Amino acid sequence: MFNSPDIQTLKSSLDGCIQSALLHRPNTHAAIKIQSLLDLTVYIMATRFLEGSVKHIVYNCAVMRGDDEDALDELYTRLKSFNNPEFSNIKELFECELDFDILQGRGTSYTNRDVSYLNEICKNRHRNVHATPDPREWYNTNTKSITDFDREKEGLFNIVKYIDGLVFNADTSVYEYREAV
Repeated sequence: MFNSPDIQTLKSSLDGCIQSALLHRPNTHAAIKIQSLLDLTVYIMATRFLEGSVKHIVYNCAVMRGDDEDALDELYTRLKSFNNPEFSNIKELFECELDFDILQGRGTSYTNRDVSYLNEICKNRHRNVHATPDPREWYNTNTKSITDFDREKEGLFNIVKYIDGLVFNADTSVYEYREAV
């Protein structure tokens, strides 16, 4: 599914988390509370998968481009601060670091709906991991369930598959998309 074996490993971990949430049965009071935590955990893990994949791909693309060790060390430092992987931020990161516009894949490798779903996953995670000063908002801020995630995950995976397919063409000095084999 993915070109990078590291991304495939990250996805397998996420798949395990999803499977656990799907198999869990909320048949007691405690199990109902656990289900809500599993729903939240799936969104957090999905965003972690996305953030890690984006950083990995950008770094590998710089390696493919032939960046030297100093440039890669500087990139590594900049990538540490990338932590909100909404689509606009991913697009900006690719333009800034690789001079590549990921909108080239829209309509062929992913859709506007995929972008919306990716952003929904990130926003739901954001609502749940950042504290607010109002204690009434500390609990039950997760408005999504594993059912919502099951619908939204396709968008996240389509976009990651697209950027994972980028390779550097040394003859033309541009990135090109190659589908996973």
